[in-house]
Parts: sequence; structure tokens; C-alpha cells
Amino acid sequence: MITSSSLKRNAALLAILFIGTGVLKASGLRMDRSSSEAVKLTGWLHVDDLRMEEVLVEVEVDGAIELAHVSRTGRFTVELPVGTEATLRFERTGYQTKEVMVDTHFAQDGPMAEQDRTISFAVVLELERHMGGQAFAGPVGTLGFEQGGGCVAVAHTKKLVPARRQAPMVF
Repeated sequence: MITSSSLKRNAALLAILFIGTGVLKASGLRMDRSSSEAVKLTGWLHVDDLRMEEVLVEVEVDGAIELAHVSRTGRFTVELPVGTEATLRFERTGYQTKEVMVDTHFAQDGPMAEQDRTISFAVVLELERHMGGQAFAGPVGTLGFEQGGGCVAVAHTKKLVPARRQAPMVF
């Protein structure tokens, strides 16, 4: 049985491997590049009620924002050109929004340069009511590649701060 804690642990190790559906090729424009010039992100999104209809996965590259398709089971695939930085934003009403930063600048470094570059990971969205009035201070993680070697580099930052509340509108 897969639990939230096991998903988080596996996501940190990038050990969860899923086959994505509907590849989004993001660069602000559609890419016509070979697979060796792109990094494929294959992920799985988890929400408590397992309903993915309202989930949004936004991919921002160079100021352009596109939406990635999320399957009924939470799978998504995004293809990014090498040499870019992207922000992946995971949103759903009633859940805490999460962002993951992706840097593909050194994806072609090292002995793996000519191979397809695929990163598999999972994102677990927490219900806002379980966050105790807290929100994430910034991106919860970064994915990138080490300069010179091309190995995948992963960092997690889940610092919490008091959530910003909008003042009620008075008419």
C-alpha cells in the first residue's frame, strides 16, 4: 500500500517511475527538438480524495505559462528544452499550492549527455485545513543537473510561514 509518507520518501529519491500521458512540450513555443535536447519530467500527483478533475499543473518557461495534462490517476509528463529554467506549479482548490523549480542547463554535461534525460517524481498536495494556517515560503523543491557531470541534483525546502489571508471585501 502506498502512503503519503512513502510517496514523499520515494519522491526525494526520485524512485517513483510512472509512464505519463499527454506530453506537454514547453518553451513558450512548441519545441521541435530531438529527445537528446530535451528533459522529460514524468510525475505523479496525489490528493486525498484522488479526484484530479480540478487539479492544475502550470508550467512557466521564459514568462510563458502552459497547462500540463493530468490523467485521472494523477500522472503528468512535461518536456523542457535543455538550457532553460522552469517553474512547475501544482494547484487545486482547498489544497496548499506547491511549486518546483527545474533547471535544465547542465543536462547535457558528462557521460550521459547523449542519452534521453528523464526525471520521475511525485508531488503530494496537502489539504489547507491540515496546514494550521501555514503556507510554503517558496518552492518546495528544485530539480537540476550538476555542472560537468550531468547527474540529477535534488533539493527540498518545505519552510512554512503564516498564510497570507485576504481581507474580506466590503461593498
